[in-house]
Amino acid sequence: MYPALDIATQFINKSIAAGKPVTPMKLQKLIYLAHGLHLARHDKPLIRERVQAWSYGPVIPEIYGRFKKWGNNPITTPIPTFDDVNETPLDPDAQDTIDFAWDIAKDFNAIQLSNWTHIEGSPWYRSVSRNESGVMEQEVIDNDLIKEYFNEIIRRDVGA
Repeated sequence: MYPALDIATQFINKSIAAGKPVTPMKLQKLIYLAHGLHLARHDKPLIRERVQAWSYGPVIPEIYGRFKKWGNNPITTPIPTFDDVNETPLDPDAQDTIDFAWDIAKDFNAIQLSNWTHIEGSPWYRSVSRNESGVMEQEVIDNDLIKEYFNEIIRRDVGA
């Protein structure tokens, strides 16, 4: 497992290099997608942090706090990577998952990805709760629920 910021760094730098910088909302959805794919493909979480069900879909609060200053604008400032600070790089499975998630979602905007996370039966959909006043609570989305959902997507899409 990696800090979500390490995964965010990969997506931000990849998006800038591709000329398709991501907004904070799209970044959230990319990390969630990669985390779900990693759970399904490698039977282990990609990120250490817990994903929460917020109104616009799955959110990693630490990433929200770090990038909220960009608002709805693309993040155009590269972030130093592991090589720049002499930290341990991602293992090949994690890097492959990030590349795979980017290839799947790079051409979708944040709203399209958010809408996808809201599909009936999705982990977000199944984790949302509201208080007595109808206000949505920020609930944790269980990794087992995410893994089950992404396993089903993979089975369906590859015909297994």
